[in-house]
Amino acid sequence: MKIRTSVAAGIAVATAFALTACTGGASTSGGSAADGEVGGEISFQTWSLKNDKFTPYFEGVIDAFEKENPGTTVKWIDQPADGYEDKILQQAESGELPDVINLPPEYAYSLASADQLLDLGSASKVIGDYVDGGVEAYTYDGIDGSFGFPWYLGTELNYWNTALLAQGGVTATPQTFEETMDAAEQLAAAGIQTISDVPSPKSLQIMVSDGGGTQDVYKDGKFVFNTPEAVAIVERYAELYKAGAISPEALQNAGTANANINNFNKGTVAWATAGPNYIDKDIAVNAPTLLPDVDVTNGFGNPPLFVQGISVSANSDNAATALAFAEFLTNTDNQIEFVKLATGFFPGTKAANEDPSVFAETAQNEMQATANDLAASQMNDARMLGAPQFTEAMETYAKQQIALAVKGDITAQEALDKAVEYAEQNVVG
Repeated sequence: MKIRTSVAAGIAVATAFALTACTGGASTSGGSAADGEVGGEISFQTWSLKNDKFTPYFEGVIDAFEKENPGTTVKWIDQPADGYEDKILQQAESGELPDVINLPPEYAYSLASADQLLDLGSASKVIGDYVDGGVEAYTYDGIDGSFGFPWYLGTELNYWNTALLAQGGVTATPQTFEETMDAAEQLAAAGIQTISDVPSPKSLQIMVSDGGGTQDVYKDGKFVFNTPEAVAIVERYAELYKAGAISPEALQNAGTANANINNFNKGTVAWATAGPNYIDKDIAVNAPTLLPDVDVTNGFGNPPLFVQGISVSANSDNAATALAFAEFLTNTDNQIEFVKLATGFFPGTKAANEDPSVFAETAQNEMQATANDLAASQMNDARMLGAPQFTEAMETYAKQQIALAVKGDITAQEALDKAVEYAEQNVVG
């Protein structure tokens, strides 16, 4: 069955970014959905957001939409965190997909592949209001259209231990990836480690983009991350490892989540990447003695973008109302009010990110306020990393091979070639 095959394949590879973890589709030619009459009943589904914190918000948004559009009714459905992917599969198979649905890009890809989602790039007249990288996250290789409005977003910044930088004679905080590699070499000569993680195919995208290039993980039906640019970066890491710039834990914990953060909190390495609320929510709590020595800078190149979005069913019996509600829910004012509750996240429209002081939680530390501003400023440069076809297992295997190359057991080219081969052999679909 086409729906089962397409949806199940995509859902199998999804690594969703959701609040639950932290607190060619059908098109509309000529914008016919947007031009239709708004009225009648639609269904709206969220993912584990019906609770004391968020319920009043959604009830308020729905009431406001219904008052603004007399004759409309929005039936709100919320699914539990566990089993959400299975529920989406069941709904798609049975033809009961909600009119408006909260989907991460990976799940939206699955449904778009099965012609289950409306092409918002064609249907919506306000698609240009949203963060470019967020819109691109719902645009897929081999499928025409864009299938989600960016709703709440995350990214990463660079964090530095300035005391360690100073000990090694680095007087200016690095601003680029190349400057970071040069600083790591200089610090190593003074016996100071800078790096506690090895690059992955996803992080290689960022590193290549910082030099002005592009690096895809998957393109035109093939995994393509074993490029000369990627090989050169892994080779540079191998040189730095020999020089003592990379901690032993980077190799031991290749593929382990938060390994670099744990080492940074210990004060043993000079650099880490983390989310924009890292200072108040982690360092201040778990490593308060580090606070006076922490500096923060923008992510390199096109930093990572983590996205949750709102999609519209291609098979809705009330497409005009569904589209109108999706646009209303994700407009600038409603996005700002939502991320006031979803602290640490950023809104999905360009206008909403112009002044983070409007929605960001009051910073407890001065550097946290700086981090908030930096994260908002890079939101339109941030990009979704990887591809829906690139699974967590593929990422882990690739990092393990790259760790072997950094250690010198195999060459960088061999490591990336083996990772590409593994991905090709294990792709679903």
